Amino acid sequence: MRAAGPQVPGPAPLLPEPDGDPGRCEQVAADLGHQADRCESAAETATRLSDLGGSWIGLAFLTYRQRITDAAHAHAGAAQVLRGVADAVEAFAGQRRAHLAEWQELAESGASLDALRAQLMEDVAVSDQAGDDELDDLRVRATTLGAGYAGLAAAQAAFEQRVAESEADLAAALEAADFDDERGQELSFLARLVDLALPEPVSPQARADWWRDLSPAERQAAIEAMPELVGSGDGLPAAARDAANRLLLERDLEALSAKERQGTLTGAEATTLANARATLQALAQLDDFTDPLSGDKPGGTLWLYDPDAFSGDGRVAVAVGDLDTAADVAVQVPGITTEMSDVPGYATKAEALYESARYGGDGSSVASMFWLGYDTPEGALDIDTITRGRAEDGGARLADAIDGLRASREDTAHLTVIGHSYGSTTTSYAATEHDLAADGVALVGSPGAGPATTADDFSVGAENVYVGRNSRDPVALFGDEGWYHNPGGLGIDPSSDDFGATRFEAESSGRGWTYDFGQHSTYYDHDSESLYNLGRIVDGDPKSVVEADHSYDRWWGPAKDPEFGRDPTGDVPGRSDTQD
Repeated sequence: MRAAGPQVPGPAPLLPEPDGDPGRCEQVAADLGHQADRCESAAETATRLSDLGGSWIGLAFLTYRQRITDAAHAHAGAAQVLRGVADAVEAFAGQRRAHLAEWQELAESGASLDALRAQLMEDVAVSDQAGDDELDDLRVRATTLGAGYAGLAAAQAAFEQRVAESEADLAAALEAADFDDERGQELSFLARLVDLALPEPVSPQARADWWRDLSPAERQAAIEAMPELVGSGDGLPAAARDAANRLLLERDLEALSAKERQGTLTGAEATTLANARATLQALAQLDDFTDPLSGDKPGGTLWLYDPDAFSGDGRVAVAVGDLDTAADVAVQVPGITTEMSDVPGYATKAEALYESARYGGDGSSVASMFWLGYDTPEGALDIDTITRGRAEDGGARLADAIDGLRASREDTAHLTVIGHSYGSTTTSYAATEHDLAADGVALVGSPGAGPATTADDFSVGAENVYVGRNSRDPVALFGDEGWYHNPGGLGIDPSSDDFGATRFEAESSGRGWTYDFGQHSTYYDHDSESLYNLGRIVDGDPKSVVEADHSYDRWWGPAKDPEFGRDPTGDVPGRSDTQD
């Protein structure tokens, strides 16, 4: 009797491919490492901020110092935990990459065995006429295939164990990384305190939200520890910026005055000291100013203080009235040759505008700010004066400043931006290219409206664009009108009929019969037509604005200004009366 053919062994089922992307795991490990770096940096910052050099004492400081010391320890601990988790995830990524390569080898081995099995089954199926030697060969092949499948099953079992152990190690590392409630609270405290100092760009609204989340002690700590950041922080309350900037001003005055007495003051430091002293004088004026209706002193605000900016020309913004709560807010933007050392004179203009808005207004609260936040041209013959570059840059800076002022307030103010001279061109750029967040714009003594073709181009709408032009002010002649195009390219004369803004009376009672550059500086004079109308605009009372006829193009000759022959008024109720 003939022996039976061999029994073909069954296949070994292949394990499923392990889940997980090693590349993604490595990215997670890198992200965790970055967060650990940030925690270490925050711990270092907290340690630095725990010592304010004796500038702040008392119960609030003791509470703050205890909290920030705890926070430093919490961040250092968090960095250690995050670093451990990052290492565990990175190790898992390497293991999973090796596991996937090993699984691929197992899959290839299984595929090879399955191919041998398929061939064996074909050969066994036709082995009825095979001889004894052939049957012996089939039996050897079957035995070898069975051993191969057994080896594959054992390899897969060991592989499955290694995968499970790797996943268990990662799970244990993640479970051990949990923070307790106390550590979480300290991390939250320091995160709120140091976020302002991080290098990433922060929007005014995000900065405002950050400030509102701080406790009073934390706010005071931020002012004391980081006055440079708080003082220039768009979106932070004006009161906080004022406190921080006054601290910086005091430090500059003390340090530089001491060097001046010692005879070691450098030229650059002398400029900084002059800017600081001018700012101190302006603040003293504003702090002493008396409201014409209430008799109270609304107080001054140092909203921006940067005496070294623009090669010593400086950046500064001062105000009278409460910028955080006033119903009506005015921001004055100056023109050519204005530097930080000029701030006392402009503080006087801010007071005059405040007085006009209150004296002839509806009784609403007022804040009036002088803003020098851009690099003004150096002089009348400067190439920057007859080109647009600095106005373009200044327009972007002005729009950012107004966004910050808006974000810092709990409510919405009626906000007017007034641009004088080259500052009117700067304001025009802010209102046309940067969506200036104002309710109204007034351009006075303007050499041109920059990129605007008509008042409709302004973000505030044409009905909220006002123009004041003294007919004897020669600066207004620099603007384009009709067929005339100024090579300087500062734009159309906004007082012209073609522009379509509301022109108001702005003649000076002391004018002569000829053009006079002195008339360019009369727009904030007490008891003047211009100051009266600016007060009405700031007060949000357009019906009380005394309008003037537009200048217009005569195709056969120079443009004509109807105001040139009108007799100006001074100290006339309802027209040019601005003070008691």
